[in-house]
Amino acid sequence: MAENDNVEIVQNDDDRASLAVLRILLMEPDSQNDCGCGCFSDDELLAMLDRHGGDVRAAAYEGLLRKAEDDAARLPDGLTLPGNRDFWLGLARYYRPCVSRALTRADEEWKNDGD
Repeated sequence: MAENDNVEIVQNDDDRASLAVLRILLMEPDSQNDCGCGCFSDDELLAMLDRHGGDVRAAAYEGLLRKAEDDAARLPDGLTLPGNRDFWLGLARYYRPCVSRALTRADEEWKNDGD
């Protein structure tokens, strides 16, 4: 039974490590801090990690895009408070996955000789 507990602890440690790295990349406060000032709960961060197969960088990209919503404010007296959208989008560009690949020419046939 103790061996199974150790396996569970290792798995939880991996989850906690990924969660901690994701929290750092998203500039989220530690959940133990309980200040309530973060954008995402631990469950939301774990769901992002799960959606991206545990890829912390891909989860960070999604989280940063979600943080980049327009949060500028216009007050009744006409004063405008700038938002942080450009800041979050700049960080998101750093973690954006590369999905480019070599393209085949339209006039070339794909040959699969089985060799």
